[in-house]
Amino acid sequence: MKLYIAQYIENLLRKAEYEYDEKTKSWCASVKDLPGAYAQADTVEGVREQLAEVIEDYILVSLQEKHPLPGFKKLRAKMHV
Repeated sequence: MKLYIAQYIENLLRKAEYEYDEKTKSWCASVKDLPGAYAQADTVEGVREQLAEVIEDYILVSLQEKHPLPGFKKLRAKMHV
């Protein structure tokens, strides 16, 4: 069994933009493909973990609301090859 969701999350984490905010002394991360997907933490590892949770929540809400997941069909097709 292939774990498409796990691979989808991993792909989005690789695409995420990470930057350090001097004002808050914390790391911020966001994903352009998922509007509103944003996390903030004291370390890069922490912000990555939080962003993964945000992406999971985004997926669950999207499925519940019957909204498409950006790039998911493309990933699934690629993994079927």
